[in-house]
Amino acid sequence: MKALYPLIFTALILISCKAPKEDSPIDVAFSPDSEHVEELNTECFRYIGEKDEVFLTTHVDGTNITGTLEYALFEKDQNSGTINGEIRDDMIIAEYTFVSEGDTSKRQVVFKNTEAGWKEGYGKMETVDGIPVQANIDDLDYSHDMILSPIPCDDM
Repeated sequence: MKALYPLIFTALILISCKAPKEDSPIDVAFSPDSEHVEELNTECFRYIGEKDEVFLTTHVDGTNITGTLEYALFEKDQNSGTINGEIRDDMIIAEYTFVSEGDTSKRQVVFKNTEAGWKEGYGKMETVDGIPVQANIDDLDYSHDMILSPIPCDDM
């Protein structure tokens, strides 16, 4: 009887193993490819001032948002990196991982959607787990003129 256990165990393993499921032709026909989905959910924004430029590219998936962000501000270090966060109401709240002068850093960024475009909110920062974050997201200042307006992504 003990000799039968390994055989039964082996048979159960073989029965439970199946080849990976292939998509049916119907699933393939009605499932958009990832390139097409990314095109639909990708938007680009730009601010160009007299001596300042800011570029934002977003990829939205439900309430999750990823993308790139680049600052070229007069008399400040240029930096560029990625955002990863969420959309809440009319705001983007994201962690910005960027490189400036060869060093990688992180900080929280908050953008509010206005009729003219996205405006970054500024306020008191505090450090949480080594990352600067807004102390009070509901009390940010959006009174500046730096508005990121929508542009075709081909222009970036």
